[in-house]
Amino acid sequence: MKLQLETIINSLEDAVVCVDETSHVVFLNAAGARLFDCEGQKVAGQPVALFPAMAEVLNQLNLKEMHLSSESPKAAQRLRGKKNAGEAATLEALVTRVTAEAKSFYIVDIRDISSQQQMEKALIQSKKNQAIGALTSGIAHDFNNILTAVISQLELALASPELPGALRENLGHARTSARRGADLVSKLQGFGRQTKAKPVPVELPGLVQQTVSLLRRDSDAGLQIASVAAEVKPWLINADANQLMQAIMNLGLAGRDALSQGGKLTLSLANVTLNATELRPRRPGDFVRLTIAATGPALMGETLRGLLEGSFGTKDAGKEVGVGLAGASGTVVEHGGWIEVETRLGYGQVHVFLPRCLEPLTMPAPRAVSALDANTLQGHERILVVDDEELVRLVIRAVLAYRGYQITEATDGEDALRKYAKGLQPYDLVLMDLHMPGLNGREALVEIRRRDPSAKAILFSGTLPEHDTTHELRDVRLLQKPFENQELVRLVRATLDDRSTSTSHKYK
Repeated sequence: MKLQLETIINSLEDAVVCVDETSHVVFLNAAGARLFDCEGQKVAGQPVALFPAMAEVLNQLNLKEMHLSSESPKAAQRLRGKKNAGEAATLEALVTRVTAEAKSFYIVDIRDISSQQQMEKALIQSKKNQAIGALTSGIAHDFNNILTAVISQLELALASPELPGALRENLGHARTSARRGADLVSKLQGFGRQTKAKPVPVELPGLVQQTVSLLRRDSDAGLQIASVAAEVKPWLINADANQLMQAIMNLGLAGRDALSQGGKLTLSLANVTLNATELRPRRPGDFVRLTIAATGPALMGETLRGLLEGSFGTKDAGKEVGVGLAGASGTVVEHGGWIEVETRLGYGQVHVFLPRCLEPLTMPAPRAVSALDANTLQGHERILVVDDEELVRLVIRAVLAYRGYQITEATDGEDALRKYAKGLQPYDLVLMDLHMPGLNGREALVEIRRRDPSAKAILFSGTLPEHDTTHELRDVRLLQKPFENQELVRLVRATLDDRSTSTSHKYK
């Protein structure tokens, strides 16, 4: 029976150690021997002090001061310990006091919860990222409304033939700045949301320079952050620029934060060709390799790796780097690549391999408007403009009324339904914001389509969905905020004429 009991206890994954009141080991199971690096040693009958790793854990429990009643387990406690290779671990211990033959013994069940703790941290960080994403999306929506009004008003002013030359130049600079603001909001949206990558041919040097600029803004004076020009122009890669930049930024932040006492962080690019004989578990082919190298006198390899792997305990409060290596690796893998990490005392580097793209880089055609366009974009149709932002409604009214259209405004989805129902004749077009409080644009438009299946519509927003499965909206065009006046009038005219246009897309 004793042999059967020992076999059962030795089969447990938890470490089980029994000690008497004189701090001598009575029993240690196989898992405990592995945890405390005691395998192959005579443990039973020996003082706990002879086994440092075990003594460190048991000393934290203060067994003799627990005053446990017989066979009454003490609530589980979290302890710090070391595994058999000296690696730090988080342990959870449950203590029970038993009495046999007038002697007291302490049975300690010890579980290594390091992996569980990392998963808990990853879950907490994931929830933080989701909250940040929701907040970013809301802020981006509000900024896009503001930028829509600013850009449209500037374009209206620039269209005036009486505008003095010097003022025209100043307004042109203001419009350029507003467009740069719109690009920045777009990047924030990319950082805040988790969407499927939409890859296009991309030049990596531009992303690297943007990352370096962002990293420099909040870095200590003792830290150098630089990019090294490639000897040969890097190949194109196929990527979603926003998602890839977020991944590079997270890796760069980890490297920067590992250099807490100064050093140098360098980002460099190189073209590499891997063949089948390469000693790495990856596929052969042409790749662009991005290397993020951290060099510093106080850099510890485990610190950098911990930051990369999302171990935030080594960082100060408020300095979490985001999704860490796991999230960055997920993005890179989605782009067909992989990440390799090298660390040693005073030095660490991360290699990001991304497959070469053979497609040419295409540049968008200039949005020149001919005199013919100006004439053909005129209209007289009745349009219902629906947006909870008064500034946006006023701008759209100004732009379209100038072209001859008859505009009616609605402040939200419910107001749109009321005005559509009261109209003496159906509106020729509905322009509706997608995200509004109460009845949102999609819901309001579905209801309008139920009443009038032939109703034409355009939905616009700063955060457009990838697709919509609602049958009633499959032919609805979408317009991204902030938009330019010419984009708006072209799309309005094309929708009224039922023509396709390159400035919009539809629900799939």
